[in-house]
Amino acid sequence: MKISRHTEKALSLLLTLCLAVPLCAPLSARAAAEGVGYLPGVTEEMTSPAFWTAGMDDPDALLATADEIARLNALALATEGANMHDLRNLPETFDGVSRSGLLPKGAAADAEYYLGWTYDETGKKLEQSDFDAIIANCVDQNAAKDMKLRYGIAVERTALLTFPYDGQILDDPVDFDFDYQALASIRVNEPVAVFTTSADGRFYQVYTSCCSGWVRAEDVAICKDREEWLSAWDIPADKRLVFCGDKMYTDYSKTAPETSGRLITMGTVLERMEAQDAGALVINRLPLHNYAVYLPVRDGNGGYAKVPALINARERVSEDYLPLTGKNLADMALASLGDAYGWGGGLLNEDCSSLNRSIFLCFGLDLPRNGNWQWLLSVAKLDAAYLTVEEKLAVLDEMPLGTILNFPGHQMLYLGKADGGYYVVSAASSIMGPDTGKRQRTRDVQINALDLKRANGQAWIQAVSRIYLPWRYLAEGEESPMPELPWHHEGTAFCLRHGLIDTLDGGYFRPHDAATRAVAVEALWRAAGKPEPGADAERFADVETGASYERSALWARERGIVVGMDGAFRADAVLTREQLAVMLYRAGAAEEDAAAAGIAAYADAGEVSVWARDAMDWAAREQLITGKSAETLDPRDAVTRAELAVILQRAGCAESFSLSPRNDAAS
Repeated sequence: MKISRHTEKALSLLLTLCLAVPLCAPLSARAAAEGVGYLPGVTEEMTSPAFWTAGMDDPDALLATADEIARLNALALATEGANMHDLRNLPETFDGVSRSGLLPKGAAADAEYYLGWTYDETGKKLEQSDFDAIIANCVDQNAAKDMKLRYGIAVERTALLTFPYDGQILDDPVDFDFDYQALASIRVNEPVAVFTTSADGRFYQVYTSCCSGWVRAEDVAICKDREEWLSAWDIPADKRLVFCGDKMYTDYSKTAPETSGRLITMGTVLERMEAQDAGALVINRLPLHNYAVYLPVRDGNGGYAKVPALINARERVSEDYLPLTGKNLADMALASLGDAYGWGGGLLNEDCSSLNRSIFLCFGLDLPRNGNWQWLLSVAKLDAAYLTVEEKLAVLDEMPLGTILNFPGHQMLYLGKADGGYYVVSAASSIMGPDTGKRQRTRDVQINALDLKRANGQAWIQAVSRIYLPWRYLAEGEESPMPELPWHHEGTAFCLRHGLIDTLDGGYFRPHDAATRAVAVEALWRAAGKPEPGADAERFADVETGASYERSALWARERGIVVGMDGAFRADAVLTREQLAVMLYRAGAAEEDAAAAGIAAYADAGEVSVWARDAMDWAAREQLITGKSAETLDPRDAVTRAELAVILQRAGCAESFSLSPRNDAAS
């Protein structure tokens, strides 16, 4: 029996893995002993879609109609920077000489990036001469000024490649599963627009709907014309069969070896055959309990043909795209649990963003290739880069299953809240091992809570920087359905963006906790650019050498911003409103507005301490510190961390305010 190239490579990989020494310890001894491993907080029940839909008001409610999804697809094609390709409307001719000249330049830039730290599959470090040969292979030997676009259909589940090169590009000479050659997955029956051919004739330079790169010519059939190409994949709704499972292989048949063992993966769309006579056979079988479909094949000349095949009706298939509902989203989100992480569609699997693309393709929604490109779409979204952890969790409390969360380098699909934890599913490469506190390779489609730590020690929820609903179109000027943020958001975001106030345990801001004197002085010092105190700066008696606030306290005393309380700094003492006013007054250089009302406008002005009256009056006129009510300042009340952040934001955003010391700082 002939073994396909993909089967041969899979067997070779399996043998390699069986012989290799394990590079990582199991996640935990307990997980290994029980046979199935789960990350902390994850239970077997959570692997069932029903667990996540149980709390939905209506799991079958439609989140977006087919027409709305079609509009989103059209908008994505028109979105600058999303790198989507309108395959249906590409020009039929192009300048092949120009393109063939540009491709080596692009390859050379990529090679420059990879040079010096990458290896081939033999463990040899890739050198300039290796890349020179790869770059030379980008040139089409038959390029012409006026070339016709060719129309291709993928006949295998394959990968779009960085270079026209059969070898691997590894960052670890013994880690064969992370190959920088892979860019994106290509499904069976997926269309590609074929431009030039590599010098050795073995690779095509192509566009897919969401990316561009190289594909092995043997994995693509060339259609005779545009009409045949469109008929292969632009399938009418009443003839579509959408594969919504993780993956399946077609049955083997000696009658039809060309369709035997064909790998079909999530999001693949095939054409259903017309109804057959009751006695008609399909690949030598009566199609009982099966869908009769067409699969693409290459003829002897590399041309396109479609031939009958069978898809078992018990597989996860749908006649047309699935309705986009919470229930169906939950089913698709968990369909690939336990699969290997496949960078760029490698290992016949998906990486984080391509997994989400596959999920939404089951509903007919074609997302851009990665999270940065998806973020450009006109959908409901929230920039969470400088949200506090508390704000992010409050937002997630109101977000539905299927919301996409991004942080730099990773993308997740939100599942929901359970037992106080917030859970996501994603294809992940590495984490900080919960048992070891060290980097742990996972390379798995996994469920985890957002308090899981990244390899750098940061909790996932801390890192979340973007939150969006990929199916919710947001017209220009339309009010966003995203949750409103708390009154202090602008202030806390300002302080987080500029690094003025540190978060506490687990990345929480604790906005309603009382601020301390040390936190306020540290923030002012950081806002001033972290100036070094003088060598002879006078030290407060209670500021120990090596304390986290040592330099800021020395600086503040040297500049007269803080003179102390009975000669002591009292770092952990609660900060009052009038103390903060004095610190700002001594640190600032604002021009006073005599027309603005100061503390005289408040009924409790007499409660302001004598030493703070000028500063409090100034802060009130500048509206840096406003009343707790229309009539009260509460000058001796504690300042919360949220209030401190808002006041710092007001000061930092005021054009007339700077954090340089006043001339009368010694007052």
